[in-house]
Amino acid sequence: MRANVRLAWVGLVGLLIATASVRAQDGTKAYRAMGLKPQDVLTGTVLKAGVIPGAGEQVVCLVTYLTGKADQAGAVNVRLGVFEASGEKLVPIYTRDFGAERGGYIAGGDLIVLDVDRDGTKELIVSYDDFEQALVEQRVAEVILHDGKSLKTAWSGVIEYDATKAARDVPQDRRDTFVREFDWGATLKTRGATLFLRKRVLAVAGQRLDEPRVVEETFPLRGTPKNW
Repeated sequence: MRANVRLAWVGLVGLLIATASVRAQDGTKAYRAMGLKPQDVLTGTVLKAGVIPGAGEQVVCLVTYLTGKADQAGAVNVRLGVFEASGEKLVPIYTRDFGAERGGYIAGGDLIVLDVDRDGTKELIVSYDDFEQALVEQRVAEVILHDGKSLKTAWSGVIEYDATKAARDVPQDRRDTFVREFDWGATLKTRGATLFLRKRVLAVAGQRLDEPRVVEETFPLRGTPKNW
């Protein structure tokens, strides 16, 4: 299912205004600023992007890494860091430890940077796998934006879910399968006031549907911009 979501995101050419990746040595610097050894990094996305209004560009790093712990819950973690460059140093201004927040069992972090409200400041879209329940495939996403004071999570939710195999662990009415795809075109038309998603339901209560059921969903991200 994840491939469908990723392909939808890749299809945003022209709408996705991501800055160029930093040089490899700068990526290593970001990992070390997070207290990580580069050799422990499984996947990492490091970008320079303006995510703080009026403050130029920051270094944004989302990393999936080996923690060195032996237990399944904590062996892999996903963390996010936003840094200001101060000479040769990177000074953290916003950090998230998703493993600590969710009690572990996460991996596969992805990062997208997009100016959702067309104000010149970019927002962060983070996603990662949650495998706490062995027979449930689940991927979680967050939209993180600056509200004028600080970075905050404006929306979070499950974007991929398949519980049809979890016959013993999940109640019958929750053994669904669905994929949510961000509709950035519709979201951009509201200048980020409303987040639009297209939910494709493939199975309900363990039963595969003959045809996917498509539901258009909307969630408030922020108030309507002034003078619009």
